[in-house]
Formats: sequence, structure tokens, C-alpha cells
Amino acid sequence: MNVLLFNASPKKNGATQEILAIMKEQISTDVNVDMLCLGDFNIAYCLGEKCCYETCTCIQEDDMQQIIDRIDQADKIVIVAPSYWADVPGQFKVFIDRCTPYSDTNPNQEHRKLKAGKVCYAVALRTGTRPMECEHIIDTIKHWCGHMKIEMPDSMYFCGINDKADIGLYQDQIAKKAIEWFL
Repeated sequence: MNVLLFNASPKKNGATQEILAIMKEQISTDVNVDMLCLGDFNIAYCLGEKCCYETCTCIQEDDMQQIIDRIDQADKIVIVAPSYWADVPGQFKVFIDRCTPYSDTNPNQEHRKLKAGKVCYAVALRTGTRPMECEHIIDTIKHWCGHMKIEMPDSMYFCGINDKADIGLYQDQIAKKAIEWFL
């Protein structure tokens, strides 16, 4: 099995990455684990040219294909996204926009497709206490999964996360969920 732990934050060493590190500790050594942080990649904005509808390829030349290739290799994906102004980080939204060549939103029936059978789990976190903002992030990831033909059977979220140290309060819950997701 191939697992991709996807940090949808531009920040590599924060609370988002800490959640993924806790999960990684719970995954069997027999499993191939790949970790990526969106902030490590150069992804240009979608220009709305819609050339990808016909060519099934984006005209932008950046790191997007590297990320798509890593997603395509994964059997299971965990996307962890923090709240930025009650929504996903801008870099993650740009990533979503750039997935059109691979999604069912592309009207070209010959569009590129990811390998079938993928499963994605979503985790959201925010500094505030209102869960509806985390629920919105989970819904955004679920919406992306739907268009990418990826099943999303479960998710979780955490409120009141101000920094990496706050994740320690939820370490057992995160570890338990990781065991459940990766058995």
C-alpha cells in the first residue's frame, strides 16, 4: 500500500505537519509513506484559459505535475488543512483549481484520470473555537475528492490550535484515527 500524507499548509513545521508526523508513526513499516508540504512547491494560479479542456494539460509550467504524480501513486491520502480566514489556505485553493485536467469538471471525456480506487481522509484545524469553519474545510476537501473520483469515508477536525504544541492534547485521538485509517 502507498500512503500520501499531504500538508495543505504553506508552513512545513507547524501544527499541520505535527498531525501528519503523529499519523506517520502509526503506519506500519510495510507501508510506503510519502509526505509532501504544499509550501515546498511552486504552483501558478489557474489562468482560466480552459485550454486544458481540449488538451487535458495545463499551459502553466510549474511543480503541479509532480504533486499529481504523487497523488496518482497513492492508494490512501490524508490531506490536513489549516483554516486561513475560515477557508483553506490560498496555496491549496490554487492546487484545487489546477486539478481541472484530471477532474470530472473537464468536459473532455478523454481527460486525464487518476488511478481508480483511491481513498482520502481529511483533517482540518483552526485557532478559533467555531467548528463550522473546520467543517467548511472538510467539505472543500470532500468536494475536491468527488470531482477527482476519490472516496472520502472519514474526517476529523480540531479547534483551538494556536501552535504545534497544542496538537499534543490530541495526540492519542490522532494516533487512534491513523490506526483505524491504515489497518
